[in-house]
Amino acid sequence: MSTPMGSTDPELDDRSERNEERFDVLDGQGRPTGATKPRSAVHRDGDWHRAVHVWIVDAEDRVLLQRRSPTKDLAGGKIDVTVGGHLRAGEAWPNALREVEEEIGVPVDVMDVHALGTVASERVYAHAVDRELQEVFAMRRDAPLDSYRLDPREVDTLYAVPLSRAVELWRDGRHVPAEGWDAQARPSHALLHAGDLIEEARGSTLDELLRLAEWADIAVPPQTPSQPVEQEDAGSTDANASDATNEGGP
Repeated sequence: MSTPMGSTDPELDDRSERNEERFDVLDGQGRPTGATKPRSAVHRDGDWHRAVHVWIVDAEDRVLLQRRSPTKDLAGGKIDVTVGGHLRAGEAWPNALREVEEEIGVPVDVMDVHALGTVASERVYAHAVDRELQEVFAMRRDAPLDSYRLDPREVDTLYAVPLSRAVELWRDGRHVPAEGWDAQARPSHALLHAGDLIEEARGSTLDELLRLAEWADIAVPPQTPSQPVEQEDAGSTDANASDATNEGGP
């Protein structure tokens, strides 16, 4: 759930924190410290905490991507994992699978998902530092986009993109057309490009997509090397030169 940040009223901040969900605070090695904090305090202080990422792949080997609600306090309006959610204090990862039903209307059980490992993600924003140990899971689901029911407070649009092209989008910044379905239950197709991505999470998301492709047995196209820029004259470049490859990294 999203919580506004940046209030200048100490009493309002105190009341808001008391009403927030609390997270277990981890040390740098991912071990519980025994402390818990409200969500906004964890992001304000840059504490490590636990999260779950669930990727859905359909029968056509397309991965589902969500465009985050524009009202989200972190990376609003950007493209992200199918569903992501935090573990509340004291929870184990199966509890966090509730986020799939809450965000896109699909009940998920532990038997539906396959573990892809843990990814350490550190996202440094202007007003927050989001350090997560993300338990990454994958599942297959053969259903049309219009069968999903999106919570507009969390998800603006759900897109379906060939998994191999999603890898190219995050790895190379190569745009990709996407079938879309929005929170108002309308078709919402788009041409996704590098500017749609959460730049602070580009490397860790690519890591997850490569794990997903391996699990789904989907070939990943080789990375296209950047082309040298040919100088026609001073201050001029070849208009046909390809864009430089933009490879993310943590």
